[in-house]
Amino acid sequence: MIRQFCRICSTLTSVDIDKIEKLQETAIILSNVLNVDTFIDCPTKDSEKALVVHHSRPVGKSLYSKNIAGEIAEYINEPAVFRTLTTGMPSKNYKAITQEGESVFQNVIAIKNDRNEIIGVLILEHPTQKKELIDFQDADTEPKVIKRLSEERHTIPELVKDGVVIFNSSEKITYANGIAKKIYEKLGFSDDIIGENFQNVIINKIEFKNILKNRKIDVVEVNVLGMVLTISYFATIADKNKQNVIMIIRDITQEKNKEQELILKSVAIKEIHHRVKNNLQTIASLLRIQSRRTDNSEVKKILEETISRILSIATTHEVLSKNGLDNLNIKEIVDLIYKNYSTKTIDKQEKIEFTVLGDNFNISSEKATALALVINEIIQNIVDYAFPEEGSGVVKILIRRGKFFSQIIISDNGVGVSEEKLENTGLGLMIVEKIVKEQLKGNFSIKSKLGVGTVIKLEIKNEY
Repeated sequence: MIRQFCRICSTLTSVDIDKIEKLQETAIILSNVLNVDTFIDCPTKDSEKALVVHHSRPVGKSLYSKNIAGEIAEYINEPAVFRTLTTGMPSKNYKAITQEGESVFQNVIAIKNDRNEIIGVLILEHPTQKKELIDFQDADTEPKVIKRLSEERHTIPELVKDGVVIFNSSEKITYANGIAKKIYEKLGFSDDIIGENFQNVIINKIEFKNILKNRKIDVVEVNVLGMVLTISYFATIADKNKQNVIMIIRDITQEKNKEQELILKSVAIKEIHHRVKNNLQTIASLLRIQSRRTDNSEVKKILEETISRILSIATTHEVLSKNGLDNLNIKEIVDLIYKNYSTKTIDKQEKIEFTVLGDNFNISSEKATALALVINEIIQNIVDYAFPEEGSGVVKILIRRGKFFSQIIISDNGVGVSEEKLENTGLGLMIVEKIVKEQLKGNFSIKSKLGVGTVIKLEIKNEY
């Protein structure tokens, strides 16, 4: 089909069409190695229109619902294509609109004939800018690709990170890039693998005929001689009488080793946080024993407040001991703090309705500990003072995620506080204000009205 489409472009000679046709396999390799849609577009007599003469859809997810070879590309939608067709300069990460109306990024490189005339462009399309795509504007890569693209159809596989091995219809290796050769050297092949038989070099159990039948074999992971490799296969369909099979092989040994190290570190971190949580709970238990041994109500109150603060810190370590991550879910922290405190106030637990509303996001463990102390202190004050023993009420926590600062608004419909008492804040609110300003890099405010309730607003600086 590519030859038929090229003939529609009256600007191309038969020699030009031969050159473009040879690049078809390169486009197929790029599509599957980089998992992107690739195209070859050729100019028409209309300077603002080009014809798509070839479209390769990747083995993975394509951006297109169908093959669009034969469609017209227009300047208004794909400026990078016409920039390269006009100037011969490569275009990297240009925005474009597809024939199906989707926004994409395009990397475009010129295809030139022996007379150095531009006869088409090779296009790579992707939904987001991928660093692993070939950098056509690299000072070293660009001249190599431009110079050899029209001479050697297997140039581009030398520029990718994966090993590329091509078998002909007789199951013999006709091409292997440098990375593939290095991998096979590690596997014990002392000689060049070019010319080797398929069954002699494959690493996993697979039949050549099955690849041709299925057209693709998804990625499999193989452990061999201390190496971890991923392997996938696909068959080119440019010429059914001379079908090739392409094997893509990647050495992921280092990635797997790092992954294992991270798993071990995560387990160790979980264990550390678990022990810290247990130690804090032990300290709280010791303080409870001390509290039971004193008859002084003031001392009892101070000890209970201290126990509550210790348990609020233990809450963050409890969450960290479960997930092993450094980021904590803010709503989970709030819920655990309330539940921990409500177990000590069974007489009020059923009378106070507690709700958490708004946005949910993660914060670092360091800030989570500080925030846990702050929210614990506020909830403790609300439960102790906002509602009389015989009364009931509602406590709401509203979380608002902002661009630079986030807000946590805690309100109740309790008895409220007079202005005089607000001016003479106790130790608890002094702790809150100090932590918010110094550790959370934010602001703290409180408004209250007798018989109406209290609203406390925390504003904390976002970390990212």
